[in-house]
Amino acid sequence: MRIALRIEVNSLRGLREGVPSLMRLFNKFQVRASFFFPMGPDDAGRWPLQTWRRRRAYGAVSLLRGTVMRGPDLAEAGRDLIAAAVANGHEVGMFGVSPHAWRARLAHADETWTRTQYRRMLEAFQATGSALPAPLATPGWQSNPYLVDQLTLERVNFSSCTRGRYPFLPVSQGRRTRVPEIPTTLPTVDELLRSDGVSEDNAHEFLYAESRRVLPAGHVYTLRAEREGLELLPLMEKLLVMWKGQAGSVRALGDVLREINLDTLPAHRVGWGTPEGADEAMAMQSIQVPA
Repeated sequence: MRIALRIEVNSLRGLREGVPSLMRLFNKFQVRASFFFPMGPDDAGRWPLQTWRRRRAYGAVSLLRGTVMRGPDLAEAGRDLIAAAVANGHEVGMFGVSPHAWRARLAHADETWTRTQYRRMLEAFQATGSALPAPLATPGWQSNPYLVDQLTLERVNFSSCTRGRYPFLPVSQGRRTRVPEIPTTLPTVDELLRSDGVSEDNAHEFLYAESRRVLPAGHVYTLRAEREGLELLPLMEKLLVMWKGQAGSVRALGDVLREINLDTLPAHRVGWGTPEGADEAMAMQSIQVPA
C-alpha cells in the first residue's frame, strides 16, 4: 500500500495553526509529505459564498479579509514554515497566488490573467528563498489550457491539478506539456462526510477501504491544513496508523516520480467532472491520446 500526501494551505489559519500541527504529527510517524503553499494574499472576503461554505475551517474572520481587513500575504507569512518543512524533510510547492481567486477564476480565466498570475507565483516562491523547479498544485483542482501551456520542466518538476487514477502528461484543448501530472486518487474527508453512514468518527475507515484498491502508482490523498491539521487531526493520526501498520509507505508526491518511467508516461486529455460528494466541478483525467 503506497499513499502520497498532498497538503493544501488555503488560509492564514491553516498556515499558522494547521501546518505546524501536521508537521509535528508527521515527525512523530516519520512521514514525508508534500506541502503546497499559496504565494499571495488571503483575500477570502472577496469571495463570500465560497468562504461562507468553508468558514468553519478558515475561521469566521476570513470573511473580512480582502474587504474590511487587508488580506495578509501568505507567501511572506509562510516563509519560515516553508523553511521548516524543508528542514524536516518534506517537499514544498506552490499553490497558486490567492487560493480563493484561483479556485473561483482559474477555470474560466483568459491567457493574460493566467500568464500574469503564473509569473507572479513563480517570483513570490523564489522570494521566499525557494528554488525552481518546484511542484505546483491548484486550489479546488482547477486548471485551464493556458496554465497547461505555461508548464515547463525548468520551472515545475510536476503538477497536481486534477483528480484521476495514475500519473500522465496533460493535454488541454490541444495544448500540451512535458511536466508530469500526479492526480489525486482518493476522495477528501469532506466529500465522504456527505455520504450516508459516514461521520467524523468513522471516515478514516472508509478512506482506508478506498486506499486498498490497487492502482499502478499507488494513491494520492489530499488533506487540508485547515481540516486535517486542526479539528480532524485525530482522524489523520488514525489513518497514518492504519496505512503504516500494513507495511505500507506514506510519502511525498515527488517520491512517486522515482517509481515511474517518464519516457513512457501516457498523455491524457484534461476533462471536467464533479466527484461524488463535491460541490464544484474539477479538472479530471480523461481519455488517453497519442503522446
